[in-house]
Amino acid sequence: MARTVTSASRLLDVLPLFRSDPRVQVLFTVAAGSAFDDGIGDYLRDVEARVVSWAQAVDTPFDLAVSASANGDLHRLRAPLLLVPHGAGHNRLLSAAGGVSGLARRQLVRDGRLVPAAIALSHHEQLTRLAGECPEAVPLAVVTGDPCFDRILANAARRDRYRRALGTGDRKLVLISSTWGEHSLLGANHDLVARLTAELPVDEYQVVLAAHPNVWYGHGGLQVRLWLGDALDAGLVLLPPRQGWQAALLAADVVVGDHGSVTFYGAALGRPTLLASSGREAEELDPASPTAALSRALPRLDPRRDLPGQIGRIMDTYRPGAYDEVTERTLGESGRAGTLLRQVAYRLMDLEPGPEPAATALPDPLGERGEVLSFLVEAEVQDGTVSLRRFPVVGAGQHVRDPHLVVDAEEPDRRRLETAAIIVRGDPADGWAAETLRRYPGCLMTAEVTGTRRVRLALRDGRRFEVTASAGTRGELDPRCLPSAVYGWLTHGDGPLTSVRVGARETAIDLA
Repeated sequence: MARTVTSASRLLDVLPLFRSDPRVQVLFTVAAGSAFDDGIGDYLRDVEARVVSWAQAVDTPFDLAVSASANGDLHRLRAPLLLVPHGAGHNRLLSAAGGVSGLARRQLVRDGRLVPAAIALSHHEQLTRLAGECPEAVPLAVVTGDPCFDRILANAARRDRYRRALGTGDRKLVLISSTWGEHSLLGANHDLVARLTAELPVDEYQVVLAAHPNVWYGHGGLQVRLWLGDALDAGLVLLPPRQGWQAALLAADVVVGDHGSVTFYGAALGRPTLLASSGREAEELDPASPTAALSRALPRLDPRRDLPGQIGRIMDTYRPGAYDEVTERTLGESGRAGTLLRQVAYRLMDLEPGPEPAATALPDPLGERGEVLSFLVEAEVQDGTVSLRRFPVVGAGQHVRDPHLVVDAEEPDRRRLETAAIIVRGDPADGWAAETLRRYPGCLMTAEVTGTRRVRLALRDGRRFEVTASAGTRGELDPRCLPSAVYGWLTHGDGPLTSVRVGARETAIDLA
């Protein structure tokens, strides 16, 4: 039984328990009533699930019902009900009438009768809180661990694959995670995503955003993309609401998040983690939950201070295992969640479990991204080597030291072309350089990419150069860096130009 995309995706984490068992037929139904139920029908169609109407579901006897939400008219289902959590434990306070979501008596009892036949908990810690919320439900609770986190751990060896899928290369991957609500990262710091993409050098950092499905379906994908327009143009990778965040966590080098489950899983994986919620997230959390404890313990990102410096410091100073004591209070029975949860499900179906299925691979993270067409570039010359740092142009007010502006010829914002020091074309064309220099009198240099490691330059003073970069041992250099290397050398150098350094990569270049 699904109510939202979030709960449906958690059910898909559970379904591998029934792999290769011809005795089990899985059907889905959707119970309306959630403010975030938009998109659930499309999601189930996309995964090719067999869906029956709610009316048919409550009118038909089933051997087992599974729900990742305790809300809705679950008492009407004619089947033993297994409740599983749809996040990292049970943390959120209900918006009305109090109680902890998933543990509250008003969710678990209807007309004096317990609704679930079994309640799967990820840790014994939740038994204590369940006893305080709904003591009569404690005999139904079973500690099974967290199948979602176990699946993430089982795919840890695929980290390099996921980084290749995201196009990370040798950069540091910053995963931004936001849950939903006014105290979430996006709710409290609406400009933080754009600032991080603007202030982190694009050749040293990749920025990826995982936003809670409730953000997508509460506001609509069109609105989300409008809000994130500047960040997308600056190279942000935006993960879809249905999948990708688990693989992105494995690929990440650092997490900037809030009090949502993705941040919790990131800290549990040992990723350096910064908290960037409103500071009032305690209003939404059970103060006795491990998630609330983690929010109190994590260092906070200060949006008023230097963002790259804070990112760098957390990676340099992070101590592995620093938050294990907190995260292990939610993620119990590590590596055994599938086995334990499967035993519960088959017991309720009165079936003998068959051979235990193998762990399943997480799909590659396929995010959407815009193309960066304008860069502010810092150039520093020392002993024939030009060191470059490139920053995507995002609005106004960026603080970049002594930059020059490099703009792609396909940039639709004419104002940037009119103020560019260098204009770059992705392929050669007869007469283009002369026409561009004539059309844009502020342009000092044009560049035409003639190969994967070669560009042709035309300077306003009449000089012409061919610049070739050597093959890199750590991946190819973006040829759009080569014009900036020559520009920096002409502006600040006093000897021969021998190489260019961009991020962690230094490449010899030849100037003719």
